[in-house]
Amino acid sequence: MNQDLEKLVDYALSDGYISDKEKQVLFKKAEAQGFDVDELELILEGRLNEAKKSTRPAINKCPNCGETISGISKVCPSCDYVLNSAPLKDDETLTESLKRLEESIYALKAVPNPGASRVISSAVFTVCSAGLYIIYVKLIKKENLFDRYSGINNKAEPLIDRQLLSLKQKYGEDEKINKYLIQLDAERKAIIKKRLNADAVSAVFIFVIIGIVIYALTLLSSIKPSVKVESAEDKTERLIKEKHINRAKIVSDSIEPGTKKDELQAEIRIMEIDSLTTAGNYSMALSLARLIKNNYLHDNEMESKIDEIIEKQVNDLIEKKEFEKAKNQAELASYTKKEYLLTSVKVAEFLHEDTKPKKATASEKKIKRKRKIK
Repeated sequence: MNQDLEKLVDYALSDGYISDKEKQVLFKKAEAQGFDVDELELILEGRLNEAKKSTRPAINKCPNCGETISGISKVCPSCDYVLNSAPLKDDETLTESLKRLEESIYALKAVPNPGASRVISSAVFTVCSAGLYIIYVKLIKKENLFDRYSGINNKAEPLIDRQLLSLKQKYGEDEKINKYLIQLDAERKAIIKKRLNADAVSAVFIFVIIGIVIYALTLLSSIKPSVKVESAEDKTERLIKEKHINRAKIVSDSIEPGTKKDELQAEIRIMEIDSLTTAGNYSMALSLARLIKNNYLHDNEMESKIDEIIEKQVNDLIEKKEFEKAKNQAELASYTKKEYLLTSVKVAEFLHEDTKPKKATASEKKIKRKRKIK
């Protein structure tokens, strides 16, 4: 190949690509100079392959993790290992950098427990929003749902990442330093993971509590309040206390026969007697008292009650100055009470007679007439 043809080939391959027109020009020039066209085509293909190889970026492998590193990058995308880094020159700078990194990790570890308020609020919002709160936090805010330390992590982690990257870029090829950096990074990740796990457990516990509360409320709302059925005895006693005699009398009839029923009905009858006596209906009160005395064997109690009714009636008659009727009613009382009542009537009658104006005798009338004449 002469120099003119070789120059044309170099010009055609200068951009790393050869067009069909350029090939035709080269082939025409080769034929004119008596150069084999097929040989020229092989030369062109070989030159093109060499040009492609020279422009292709170098491919390296990370000595730390084996990850392929292509292009001009010197940092491994997987472990941040730095290729061809400068050797260690300044021990003091390394010491200070490591100290700052250790302090950052310790500060992250020493953060006090912020409490469960975030976890509780997140759980409540999740339940109340039927899960929509999860979408809001995950997709819009791009945060961990139950991470109580998210605010602290968002500040501490970027700082630690920068410190790690700086140390790896400077001292990444030093095996001991690189191993120690990996250890510190693992410690940082373990702290965060432990907290996330604790938050997840807390969230599950809170969800369980919320579920129990909701279930309990649902159960309570479905339970109808039990209405205590009042027995006939209790109702009768209540009506007696409330002085509802007629209603108590009706309810007492439904009580099963026994001592309790007899006692309650006797109490009701006594109340009836007292009511009639208070109303001044002495005849009805006496009739009822005598009926109880004869039929229910309350002799002593009813005898006293009869005397009480008669005494009240006699006193009323005395006040009305109806002494004969009072005497007749007193005769109906028991022996001891009768004597007392008759005595009371006689005393009242005597006092009444004593207060009446006396009729003047014939002699007294004459004296009065003489006094008038004078």
